[in-house]
Amino acid sequence: NIKDNLKSHLLKHNDSKDFKCNICNFATNRKQSLKQHFLTHNESKNFKCDVCDYATNAKKNLTAHALKHNVSKCYKCDVCDYVTNIKTYFKSHLLIHNDSKDFKCYLCDYATHTRKNLRNHVLKH
Repeated sequence: NIKDNLKSHLLKHNDSKDFKCNICNFATNRKQSLKQHFLTHNESKNFKCDVCDYATNAKKNLTAHALKHNVSKCYKCDVCDYVTNIKTYFKSHLLIHNDSKDFKCYLCDYATHTRKNLRNHVLKH
């Protein structure tokens, strides 16, 4: 409902991370996020990297990780450690290092670098 969506939206602006994992240093301001995080400790990590000792419980995470070992096909960010083999993802990523936030929400003060982020944000109102 609208009230719950507003609460969830407002939490995103809250820097206080009251929900802490007792296994690692993960912290969040949302109880549901902490519950989801706990699954990473409980689930077996069936997807293992062939090159190093990395293991995960999600195939998409292993696929993203594997890109780091195959640098010849990758787009690597010069500003941070972001790596991808998809040019459009890379171009979109580069926008986060740009200070201009041209896409502004008409319902609040939110502004972002991409139309997609704005669209996702507006859906939360």
